[in-house]
Amino acid sequence: MKPPKNHAVYYALAALAAVAALTFLGWRYYMHGIEKNRLNEAADARTYRRHYVIIPDDSASPLWQAIYESAGAAAEEKDAYVELLGDWAAGDYTPLSYVDIAIAAQVDGIIIRPDGSANMRSAIDAADAAGIPVVTVIDDDTASSRKSFVGFNNYQLGSAYGREILKCVDDSTQRIAVLFKSGNAGNELVFRSLKAAIEDSLPEERKGQIEIQSMTIPARNTFDAEEVIRDLFKDGDTRPDILVCMNETDSESAYNAMVDYNQVGSVDIIGYYQSDTILDAIEKGIVPMALTPDTEQMGRYSIDALEEYHTMGYTSSYMSVDLGVITQQNVDDYRENGTEQER
Repeated sequence: MKPPKNHAVYYALAALAAVAALTFLGWRYYMHGIEKNRLNEAADARTYRRHYVIIPDDSASPLWQAIYESAGAAAEEKDAYVELLGDWAAGDYTPLSYVDIAIAAQVDGIIIRPDGSANMRSAIDAADAAGIPVVTVIDDDTASSRKSFVGFNNYQLGSAYGREILKCVDDSTQRIAVLFKSGNAGNELVFRSLKAAIEDSLPEERKGQIEIQSMTIPARNTFDAEEVIRDLFKDGDTRPDILVCMNETDSESAYNAMVDYNQVGSVDIIGYYQSDTILDAIEKGIVPMALTPDTEQMGRYSIDALEEYHTMGYTSSYMSVDLGVITQQNVDDYRENGTEQER
């Protein structure tokens, strides 16, 4: 069928179709949520002063569940409600579509981990234009209109990793590989800081003898990351002596690959976050250590930033959280306390 000759009518129909699609998307999500939670809502119905949403990149991740739990407790103290948007099992939604849904629902604030894409940046800007403040966590996007970032300074994060890597370096160490997810503009600064922390502390006779390599894994899907990591362990010519992981998914993939390819004791993995798999590996001495953010601070500071913005009209553009180091000596503390930090 040919488009109408009147362009104004054509564009109007296209706009109406887009609005209808977004409305339908939002309707589907909220009907799903109502169906899923109707019994809980009936038992604990109340009206909150503000409604915030968290949009994770993996809603099933223990990291995000911990952030959500902390944010929910902090919001409850402020008479606010936090909702976790992320039924990825359905396969119908992406983080970008959840931002659209949050804007259509006119929520009071969004907490999200940006992926570095132009589309995500535009979505954050669209939320800001609609009067909805956005707080980024874990990773930042300074080019967006986000109001605050809750996480780590990239330089300090790299330095912290560098100091821990040095504890695994010995006379046989020849190759260190650092895994990054694509899309984070701060990766380069983290790596430069990490590399400098190592090289500045090496004995003179060892400087120049250790190759420190940065590897960026495409953020398309989990299987791509697993394939890249498994290739590292299969090839003896490129297999690192120390493998540094910057997220919880890569940490578990690296551990599984190390076991599958019988490289336990040959490769030291520095993991990220306190998943049960990584805690077990540290307890057994298979993985020497893992770095982990204080998720209690991350969730609470995110709510503090949103509340401050609504109250004052502004908030701090950066809120730093603590970084803990899990070792065989303190792993039991993390099992008991969840977010206990080594300071």
